[in-house]
Amino acid sequence: MKKIINIGADPFPPYQYYDKDGNLKGSDYENIKNKFENMGYEVNIVLDEWKIIEDNIVNKKLDAAFQVQYTRERESKYFFSNLFRNAITEVVTGNPEIKINSYKEIEENKLTLGVIANYTYGDDIDNIDSSLKVSYKDQTELLKAINDKVVDLGIFDKGVKEYILEKKRILKYIFNKSFRIYKTTLCSI
Repeated sequence: MKKIINIGADPFPPYQYYDKDGNLKGSDYENIKNKFENMGYEVNIVLDEWKIIEDNIVNKKLDAAFQVQYTRERESKYFFSNLFRNAITEVVTGNPEIKINSYKEIEENKLTLGVIANYTYGDDIDNIDSSLKVSYKDQTELLKAINDKVVDLGIFDKGVKEYILEKKRILKYIFNKSFRIYKTTLCSI
């Protein structure tokens, strides 16, 4: 009999999400599922809001979570595996006049930064002055705010941004010419 492992993550298309029929899909979902199945586990993966996933880890209803952003605080509570995928985090703007080369220039230039509410980006971004940040419920709402110039910049995973632009068919023309790319890493189970 195979040992069951219960793993959670928050929805983050195209990496892990429920399709219109309620089936789990995504490249990270497939990667994690296949790795554990190859080790002989029966894999049960659930997607929910991060707060619920984190509570379920603490309460031992889940054995692990994947695609968890590394922070010093989380390192003190959790074990992080080796990297399973590189991610590209983009600073996106709809204003071609904005030119930055580092996260600290966001504060130096007092630029407004759109972020997703209750999301952890990592210390470099999380430590930016909160008075410069504007929170949005999801990535689509944030893209619209950038397009409408409600905020100067937004932080995106490149794959998520491209997925939204392709699926929603919105805003594509403005972003292809004006973003800066910074490489970051993903932390996992």
